[in-house]
Amino acid sequence: MHARLDQLLSLRDGAPVDAGVAMHVKSCTGCAQAVADLSAMRRGLAALPALEGSVNGWQAVQEKLRVREQAHAQRRRSERWAAAASFAVLACLVALQVVRRADDAPERLAAAPPAYRSAVQLTEQLQDLRARSQALEQLLAALPSRPVVERAGTSLPIESLEAQVQWLDHQLSVGQDALASPADAEQLWRERVEVMNSLLRLRYAEAQRVAM
Repeated sequence: MHARLDQLLSLRDGAPVDAGVAMHVKSCTGCAQAVADLSAMRRGLAALPALEGSVNGWQAVQEKLRVREQAHAQRRRSERWAAAASFAVLACLVALQVVRRADDAPERLAAAPPAYRSAVQLTEQLQDLRARSQALEQLLAALPSRPVVERAGTSLPIESLEAQVQWLDHQLSVGQDALASPADAEQLWRERVEVMNSLLRLRYAEAQRVAM
């Protein structure tokens, strides 16, 4: 059985070891070579140039870490501001598009024959609701992904609103032929816009809290 490392180190440093261990090392080529290697390692370490430690070395390290953390924090703030600015610009563009469509609606309605104005008005309302719904979809898509860890106070309402949107989409997709009148479709689209508005507010509040 070969000598352990601590026994080899003791032999290298001249410390007392068991006589049987010393006799084994003398007769064992592998253990003797290990002692020689350990001695060479010690001489190599002793030959290394001495390093003069700076008086304020630790303070300098702390200062570098502080500067790096400030740079990272500044970059995170810039990214949050850029995301918020992009979202605001998109919201303005989408809102402007919806407003322009709403401004053009009275002119198109006035040009329709009187007998068909009620039907045209309902069609305009449906088009406006679809445009608003599409605008809300674009705003939701511009928001960042939801956090992995979510608060129950916002997670459950958001999931409930998302389920309502899915139910309304199902009603609108499969019920086109079954709806009794365009007024029924108008009511479903109006409900979808209201639910999407609530969902957008909750998602935006959640995104703002995560970014802080």
